[in-house]
Amino acid sequence: MSFLSPTVSRGPVPDPAQVHTATELASALAVLRADRSYAALDRAVRPERLPRSTIGGLLTTGRCTAETLELFLRACEVPRGQWVNWRAARERTLTASPLGLDGAIRVAQADPRRLGVHAAINALGATGDLPAYVERDTDTNPHGVRALIRQAAQRGGMVVLVGSSSVGKTRCAFEALQVVVPAWWLLHPTGPEQVRQAAATAPTRLVVWLDELQNYLGGPDKLDAGTMRALLGAGAIVVATIWPERYATYTALPFPGQGTDLYVGERELLGLADVVRLSDRFSIREHDRARAAADAGDWRIALALKSGDYGLTQVIAAAPQLVHCWEAADPYAAAVLNAAIDATRLGVTSPLSTEFLRLAAPGYCDARQRATAPSNWFEAALAYATQTLRGAAAALAPVAAPGAMGQIEGYQVADYLQQHAAAKRHRISIPATCWQALADHLMDRGDQERVGRAARDRLLYRYAEPLLQKAADANVFEAANILADLLVEQGRNEELRTRAEAGDTPAAWRLADILAMDGHDDEALQFLRAHVDAGGAHVAWRLANVLVKQGHDDEALQFLRTQFDAGDLYVAWKLADMLVEQGKPDEALKVLHAQSDVDDLYAGIRLANLLVEEGHHDELRARAEAGSSYAIGRLINLLNEQGHHDEAMAFLLAQADAGDSLASWRLADLLAEHGRHDELRAWAEAGNASAAGRLADLLAEQGRHDEALAFLRAQYDAGNVPVVWSLADLLVGQGQRNEALKLLRTQYDIGDASIAWKLVDVLTENGQGDEALTILHEQVNAGETYAASRLIDFLGKQGDHDEASRLRCFGITLEE
Repeated sequence: MSFLSPTVSRGPVPDPAQVHTATELASALAVLRADRSYAALDRAVRPERLPRSTIGGLLTTGRCTAETLELFLRACEVPRGQWVNWRAARERTLTASPLGLDGAIRVAQADPRRLGVHAAINALGATGDLPAYVERDTDTNPHGVRALIRQAAQRGGMVVLVGSSSVGKTRCAFEALQVVVPAWWLLHPTGPEQVRQAAATAPTRLVVWLDELQNYLGGPDKLDAGTMRALLGAGAIVVATIWPERYATYTALPFPGQGTDLYVGERELLGLADVVRLSDRFSIREHDRARAAADAGDWRIALALKSGDYGLTQVIAAAPQLVHCWEAADPYAAAVLNAAIDATRLGVTSPLSTEFLRLAAPGYCDARQRATAPSNWFEAALAYATQTLRGAAAALAPVAAPGAMGQIEGYQVADYLQQHAAAKRHRISIPATCWQALADHLMDRGDQERVGRAARDRLLYRYAEPLLQKAADANVFEAANILADLLVEQGRNEELRTRAEAGDTPAAWRLADILAMDGHDDEALQFLRAHVDAGGAHVAWRLANVLVKQGHDDEALQFLRTQFDAGDLYVAWKLADMLVEQGKPDEALKVLHAQSDVDDLYAGIRLANLLVEEGHHDELRARAEAGSSYAIGRLINLLNEQGHHDEAMAFLLAQADAGDSLASWRLADLLAEHGRHDELRAWAEAGNASAAGRLADLLAEQGRHDEALAFLRAQYDAGNVPVVWSLADLLVGQGQRNEALKLLRTQYDIGDASIAWKLVDVLTENGQGDEALTILHEQVNAGETYAASRLIDFLGKQGDHDEASRLRCFGITLEE
């Protein structure tokens, strides 16, 4: 490798762009030194010092501080304008090649298109793959993306950019890395396993790029918080992007009594991240910078600025053309596109095969369209759906088979179209042909589990069961868990026994529950003991319960201790309970402390309560300040019990400002309870929905109903949508049920699924059970969590017990 560039007065000048290792840096600096003596170098920087030992180390090892390098460059008469290139060279030498990480490249060498930056539309006169980068406000914000990446470079950190499709998340993150850590290594993992390899290797100065983070969080092999902590502990920078609705789903706390916490692991992982949100629209300052780029000759940006219906980044990524392609499709192309969109919204992440699309599409056409379909209907529809729009994107993009050239494995829906169309189709029933094609043609076990779960949530057991069975047979634990629940619900105990005897752990513990309930404790123990190693806490605490039931408390305690010592932390809560019962609270605390890094609902609650019982209030506060929701709740109760109401409210205010909705609700209650009505009003007028609702309640309690209604209406009209709950309650309380229904229907019709349950309640109270039933069916069609159980409960309360029982056992049958 040649370091030399054209000569100057003292000889050849090395090129710092060719320096990548410490040895190469030492060699290049030796050339730069030329014939200067150590003493001459030292004299050249006075009154600073450049000792002989420092120069010798630098020219031997190539290792030095940035300050030492700059002194050396000054001594060698290198123009100051060239120092930045030498500083960059030093940065590269500090980062050794990450051994064992296939595909890692320097950040400066990364291709933005391969990292997920959308292709740009064609425009007359445009050059290059991408338009000029328009600086975003977050780039220079003291708490923005670049500041957070600089912070992460010092100690390790995770930065997540949250925004809708095609708003510029990926480009913003890419440009930030180019500015802040261009010399670091970058790994774009193929999946969670490669992330785990990186965590195990712990290379220095590594960026892990997780564009579309949800692809690493789904399925049986999903990324976990432990792996993320290991990466961050090694000093890695993790940069991720995700859509807002997915981020909200993963991070939402479960409601009391909700049951299974579906996303506890995802919430724990995302809790490690600093979050940057990008708006769908440019700010005034961003728009001005875009205008400057257009005036400087960027034709793509100039074209995008003409759009009034889409944001600039969406136009550049061909969003308008994608939506038009979908909306203008003929019945057969629309059928193919809608089948792909529905499959993706059900959880399919692997490419959709030609066979699937061909078999799924007919259900999206009516009888006349099917009867008159031309012989080449599918080929023509696929050609239409895969055409490239403005040179940037296709509604359905072909995906190559692994390692193959010219062979299409399947198709994936363009991100923006998926987000747009899935929202439009959210409540539309997916036809039987699509479900059957999914059941027959999905090969990926993660897809099978996710779509099987989606079918279960819609009471479509006919399709759920074969999908879940395939995934369960491939050792997908959650699929086996759901399948076992279905078998129990339908009373298919013999099939449950068959699966248990074949090694299916969830089937075994469900069967053990049934056996124990019927008094067959010995047989229950037999099944549980056989599945201890595979079943973790799910089996362990059940086995302990049966042993206690038989009077074998000591054996149960020893068994739990053995499991805990072997690494099964999820038995902590049960073990701690037994230790407390035996008068060993200190030992129980030790057990629960070991669980502190695991977001375990039961262990968290028990630890918080035990800390109070044992008087460890300082630790409780420390855990609350670190963000433990269990500790926060218990600390607030403790402060109130001790009369420290101001302190409790100050603590809640800090949590509420950080986005904790439960803290907002509790703070509003405390302000009202302690007569701090002016503060409550100020907070409510600032747009806090919890405070607004509590203030309205307070006004109503004082008989000021009109004032309460006027306040909530003003808040709602100003865009504070969450107050709709309080406003509807107040209207109903005032006997204005029809107005409440009008309000709730309006909110529901614009796509607010969260309001559905309130609307159902008010309709039912108003004697409009048929409409309530229709909404419940819509929610089931949409796969909303717990919609199925709500529908069944509603039917039971309406006296239709036979239909409720039939749905619970056999689900819904779709018409072919």
